[in-house]
Amino acid sequence: MAGPGLLIDAAMEGRPARFAAAANGAWTAVRRHRIILFVTMALCVLAGVVFILLSTPDYRATASVEVEDVPAGAAGAAAAQRQATPSDNEALMQTELEVLRSRALAEDVARELALVGSRTFFDGMDVRRPDRGAGSLSQRQVETEMVVNLLRDNLHVELPGKSRVIRIGFTSANAVLSARVANSYADSLIRADLKRGFESGVQARRFLLGELDGARKDLERAERDLAVYAANAGVMAPPESNDGDSPPPEGTTATRLAQLNAFRAQATADRIAAQKRWESARLSSVETLPEVLNNGVMQQIMTERAQARAQVVQERQFRKDAHPEMREARARLAALDDQAEGMANTIRASLKEQFDVAVHGEKQIQSEIAKVERQAQAERGRGVQMSILERQVDTYRLLHDSLLQRYRDMASQAGFQAGRIQPLDRAAVPSRPSSPNIGVTMLFASLGGLILGLMAVAGRHIFDDAVTSADTLAERVNLPLLGAVPAGEKPAAEIFAPMASALLLGSAAGLPRSILVTSAQEGEGKSSTLYALAKALAKLDKRVLVIDADMRRPKQHSLFGISPTRGISELMTGQAKMDQVIVDSGVPGVSLLPCGAIPPSPAELLVTPAIDSLLATVRERYDTVLIDAPPVLGLSDACLLASKAQVTLLVVEWGRNHHGGLRVAVDRLRRAGGAIIGAILTKQEGRPFEYDYHRGG
Repeated sequence: MAGPGLLIDAAMEGRPARFAAAANGAWTAVRRHRIILFVTMALCVLAGVVFILLSTPDYRATASVEVEDVPAGAAGAAAAQRQATPSDNEALMQTELEVLRSRALAEDVARELALVGSRTFFDGMDVRRPDRGAGSLSQRQVETEMVVNLLRDNLHVELPGKSRVIRIGFTSANAVLSARVANSYADSLIRADLKRGFESGVQARRFLLGELDGARKDLERAERDLAVYAANAGVMAPPESNDGDSPPPEGTTATRLAQLNAFRAQATADRIAAQKRWESARLSSVETLPEVLNNGVMQQIMTERAQARAQVVQERQFRKDAHPEMREARARLAALDDQAEGMANTIRASLKEQFDVAVHGEKQIQSEIAKVERQAQAERGRGVQMSILERQVDTYRLLHDSLLQRYRDMASQAGFQAGRIQPLDRAAVPSRPSSPNIGVTMLFASLGGLILGLMAVAGRHIFDDAVTSADTLAERVNLPLLGAVPAGEKPAAEIFAPMASALLLGSAAGLPRSILVTSAQEGEGKSSTLYALAKALAKLDKRVLVIDADMRRPKQHSLFGISPTRGISELMTGQAKMDQVIVDSGVPGVSLLPCGAIPPSPAELLVTPAIDSLLATVRERYDTVLIDAPPVLGLSDACLLASKAQVTLLVVEWGRNHHGGLRVAVDRLRRAGGAIIGAILTKQEGRPFEYDYHRGG
């Protein structure tokens, strides 16, 4: 079983083969019907020549203009220009083309050149001038309508490539008229563009004037609102030169707020320090306080108290507590303790007072900061509103100044700005007609003839009923195909070997003893086919006698290359004997009975019993006898010989014989008693057999 790869390879190999076969078939059909192709082309070329001779020469004059993106010198052109896109350019050029084709421009050209009522114009356009009105229209209205239509119908406008150039052409039978109309179209287009530019400039100035008045009123209203708000808020509007980045002036709320924040930081630090000192004084011993340690009076009191305590201890060693000196020492120590305690309380009270003062100062600063922050917030709100009003004033002022400048520019350049369309080339009077173009006309005539000829060949090929294959031969005349001979000057000998082998089975006894070879018409190759079959049978070790019974146009002696003086005509009339007229052909195994002298009436010789006697005599000497007979149609010789031969072989030229004529020839042979064993196709074009060794079994 073949795999998918083999199937794909076979399909790939078969596709070029089928394409080559189709191309070969198409070329074969063209070559067969080449006369139809040549006649069709000749007729088309002749029609082109007649058209050129009968056509009235027309002259086309062409003018050109250039279309600019923005009119040169237009007011505000530099500000209005932008990078044009391809779609913008295409839309602009298409608009100008439609303006050129418009009815209004055609009427303008007709008025400028006074074409209505001009006999020269109608003669140049090769039309008849109207001499009366039509319906409700007067004669002049009808003539005007005709002039406008002629101008629009014969106008040719084109864009060369993607340029901004428009070519304006006009065609008529009068070269001077064509140039005048083309130039008038260009001038009218330029004037129309200037007119549109002037009208659009006037409208633009009117529009700018209205916009300028509105901008001025908006600016005044914005400035008035700014002044009223500044007065109500009690602030002064900043000068226009203030860019908003300069530092705020001294004494403002922001400055005060910054100063108060610095004071608050200092007050907080002071309060924290006072609080630490007070906590230390309240919780610690008096002697350990830094204020006590750093106080000279307190240090002196503590020194004296230490001495008094030491004296009491010393006295107690020698005296009792009731001793006067002991009481005096103790009293002095108590006085010093009271004095130290009083001093310590005074220091504690001082630290407490310092702490209270620091707390009170911090609260006052915070209260002031809150007040200033409220003021700053209010000022910020007023500042934002002032900024909004100032920006509004700046915006309206910028718009007003821009509109004023645009209006001044347009007013200063009004009336002398250039248009969008500029002249490029004027139309010159053409020296040669533009139509008919001989080269183009003949080219189209030739191509048209070629196309029509190919279509005729295709139709002839499709509906052709000529014999071109074994199927058509069997279908139309009910004959089997013994073989096909390809077209060529000298077909190869091996082509006739299968046909000779097929003749070996031509009858129940094998090779027929006599075979008549004929054709429906002359020139189909029956004589050369018989010559080749004789040689092929000889190679199969068969003894063959070739009888040239075509006593109207004998050819066998020339095919074998001999020049006999006598032949079958002398044998039939009794002027010679059989052994005298049968000659050696030069091909081993093949003998020849030539025609000899051409008789005045060959059919009268064929009806005599001499031909039957001849065939009976040579039957024992040769394995088969090949008889070359004249064509069937138009002559009776082949029918007379078909009744005497054992079988008949019909030679049919490929693609020449149609089923009608070929069927008549076959019917005549069969009615005469001929037994037709088959046919051989000669001069076959294309592939001899639709068979492929690689696809065969």
